[in-house]
Amino acid sequence: ELKKEKMKAAAAVKELQEKTEQKLMDELQRKDEEASQQVEKVQELAKAELAAALAKEKASQIEQIAEADLNIDALCMAFYARSEEARQSHSVHKLALGTLALEEALSSGSPIRTEVDQLRKSLEGIDKDSLLELALSSLPEDVLKYGSDTRMELKQKFNSLKATIRHFGLIPSGGGGILTHAVAHVASNIKVEEDPSGDGVESLISRVEDLIVGGDLTAATEALTGGLQGTAAEEAAAEWVKQARKCAIAEQTLTLLHSYASSITFT
Repeated sequence: ELKKEKMKAAAAVKELQEKTEQKLMDELQRKDEEASQQVEKVQELAKAELAAALAKEKASQIEQIAEADLNIDALCMAFYARSEEARQSHSVHKLALGTLALEEALSSGSPIRTEVDQLRKSLEGIDKDSLLELALSSLPEDVLKYGSDTRMELKQKFNSLKATIRHFGLIPSGGGGILTHAVAHVASNIKVEEDPSGDGVESLISRVEDLIVGGDLTAATEALTGGLQGTAAEEAAAEWVKQARKCAIAEQTLTLLHSYASSITFT
């Protein structure tokens, strides 16, 4: 009986021991799981703090980069402005020199194609002004290639033309007979004092001479063409009128270039 009780007690102790061990194992597993969860929370918190720190650092870097970009843009704009100013200043200088070269060529009656080409290049560096380009494009091709008569040459040619104007200015454009030419020849050799504002041939010649001396070739050609219209002298003076108009166009272009160069120099 005692032996049975002893075995029973041993079995009870063993069962209690097993239950205790199982309970201990369960407790250890629970503690381990809690510890793992705590570690995960700590890791997640650390990751969140790291991400926040990285985001803050990145935002700071982006702000610094944006500020640097603004400074670089400002420097680039300043450099471009200085470069553009220097380029335009150089182009203005070239325009002024080109204008002087054109004036020199016109004063000597030389071809001006080279000078005009240089002026066009100078204008590209400043501003493609349509008015200036139109003025340069209006220059006759033969003036570019061969040059034009100077004012002195036009005055000399007009002096040589005056006798013809006096003679044929009294003959209708349809011509006349021998008697008409004889009367015109005699009349052309008789100089009569006329009012400069009158309609006579001498008055016309005087007005044209005054306009040539005054530098108004356009008005001179208009006066001569209008005064000789319907006479045989109109055809005789046609070549002089043609050359004078070419010279006037070239001088008007030169005046426009001088004005433009002066205006952009002061601005």
